[in-house]
Amino acid sequence: MSERGALIDRLAKLFAEWGGPSIEDVHGLLDGALTDVSDAELGELFVRLETTGSDWGYHAPDPVARRISRLVHRIFAGEGSTLLDDGGAAAARRGPVVLLGNHLSFIDANTVDHLLSTHGLDDVTRSLTVLAGPKVYSEPVRRLASLCFGTIKMPQSTSRASGEAVLSRRETLRLAALTLDATRERRARGGHVLIFSEGTRSRSASMQRVLAAIARYVEEPFATIVPFGLHGTEALVPIDDERPHHADVHVRFGAPIDARALFDRARNRRGAIADAIGFLTADLLPPAYRGIYGGRNGDLAAARELADAVRAAG
Repeated sequence: MSERGALIDRLAKLFAEWGGPSIEDVHGLLDGALTDVSDAELGELFVRLETTGSDWGYHAPDPVARRISRLVHRIFAGEGSTLLDDGGAAAARRGPVVLLGNHLSFIDANTVDHLLSTHGLDDVTRSLTVLAGPKVYSEPVRRLASLCFGTIKMPQSTSRASGEAVLSRRETLRLAALTLDATRERRARGGHVLIFSEGTRSRSASMQRVLAAIARYVEEPFATIVPFGLHGTEALVPIDDERPHHADVHVRFGAPIDARALFDRARNRRGAIADAIGFLTADLLPPAYRGIYGGRNGDLAAARELADAVRAAG
């Protein structure tokens, strides 16, 4: 077998072990999809699969990994999959934005990439950086998924971390500062940043409370915020299974929000800002997915009013 054939065979085995089609079927699909990819590019991908995520900070995308991610989605994402845009995706074509959304599966960002690409928005995906927790880099197939776009390895919140992601509070704060600096650098370069604002995947598919620290990522300088709601990925790659299944997947981008206006109206209260972002996200989801942001009353009533006010102000 040639070196190229051996590399593709390794990829095919990886997908078969993950739960995809048979090695023979995947081998043929990969061979066809990667016809114009050089042996050197394939070899570089395998180097990246060994090293990506070994340190903190920014990790560049790999174009071959992006092709593979989109191939997987063409196989498993249903024909009923949709992308809806209330203005946020269009805003991303005009300038850099920070995308803030809910989190259901470890391939959520890959699904966003797939849906943007299939709707002619490759110009948005090419400059996308995703903030990712340590678990994203814990297995070869997850590292492969992460290479579809740029990523910044970040520590999980001490309130949401589990297993190997648990760090001391002091170390978490140190690494969070590094993450914030790396995020600002990507924004300064004119790139888009995608953040899952709950800090971890929801085990029930319903939204959890947004982390107050999210506010830090849209200030200094103030960003254009694009909330988005994603659903269907909890069936595509279930949290307790993590093998691919055929499922329709959906993303809806909300209207762009000026972070400065949000901070001004909230009087810089980061908790209120985070909860307003939670409501702006939940409003883009079917009711069953809205979770804590599904109502208007209680302790979150003021954040509900804040979200309505900034959306109405445009």
